Amino acid sequence: MQKKLNCQEMITFCSQMAVILHSGISAFEGISMMMEDLEKGQGAELLKTIYEEMEKGGGLYEGMEKAEVFPVYACQMVRLGENAGRLDEAMRTLADYYTQEEALYRTVRHAVSYPLFMLVMMLGVLAVLMVEVMPVFQEVFLSLGMQMGGPAGAVLRMGELMSRYSGVLLALLGAGLAVLLWASRTEQGREKAAARIRRSRLAGKFVRKTAQYRLAFGMSMSLRSGLDPQQSLEMMGKLVEDEDTGKKIAGCLKKMESGCFFEEAIVEADIFDGMHNRMIRIGQKTGSLDQVMEEIALQCSREASENIWNKINIIEPTVVIILAVLVGLILLSVMLPLMSIMAEIG
Repeated sequence: MQKKLNCQEMITFCSQMAVILHSGISAFEGISMMMEDLEKGQGAELLKTIYEEMEKGGGLYEGMEKAEVFPVYACQMVRLGENAGRLDEAMRTLADYYTQEEALYRTVRHAVSYPLFMLVMMLGVLAVLMVEVMPVFQEVFLSLGMQMGGPAGAVLRMGELMSRYSGVLLALLGAGLAVLLWASRTEQGREKAAARIRRSRLAGKFVRKTAQYRLAFGMSMSLRSGLDPQQSLEMMGKLVEDEDTGKKIAGCLKKMESGCFFEEAIVEADIFDGMHNRMIRIGQKTGSLDQVMEEIALQCSREASENIWNKINIIEPTVVIILAVLVGLILLSVMLPLMSIMAEIG
């Protein structure tokens, strides 16, 4: 299985195609022009695959499907754009969509990296304290004719175990880093990591807002391509990744099939928040549902970013405080008995 294109690569491809199509050049000629500008490599081979498929009589959608590196979402949007005769608009909107996706991804990456770095640093301080510093205090106690006991003794024994099995701990640490690299660098790893994040309580609101953002943006694009609300929702139901949102979409479609209006069904299905539902009702009445869905998408994207930063702003000081308290307690468990002994000697 070939590696899927990332957001940045999708932005570049969609932006170039949007400019070419807007200039009145056909998609086939556009792919040919892009091939001429690229040297031999993976990008050139990808464009060659698309070009050869289109040369046989297929459209840009068939070429992208043949290449097997484009996200399903992008392929379906291109198919809609070709069917509606608005491929240039579909490519421009896809470029905007993946720009938002990249911004969201960077927000999560930057928000998580600093607290993770702080956690590693503080755990390193604890390890040094337990393995290197505590034996020094033990020697002081022994020189005074006493053994280190209580909590300090427990910490000392834990440090001795860590020192004795340091090879095993390093091997486990290496395995953990390898798993993290696999999760961040491979498609399968990213999918499994994303699935775990979606199931966690901590990421609940962020996942829901992200799913709402992708659903609203996708519906905005499909509505502009000529589909009605029910068809748009059906298509997005096949592409949505969040299981809970998928169930709500299925429930909404059932209500619509039984004769319920779109704006009523989507409110009853509880897919979006109350304010967004009011916006959808207004958009449906005024014939501007595509614009309303785009605005909802942007709002949900901002709310998802704010949510992850709010979580990090709580987690970051919490981690620092907990680890600082642990270090303080360890030092106090040593210093207090030592001060008592020194007082008796004095």
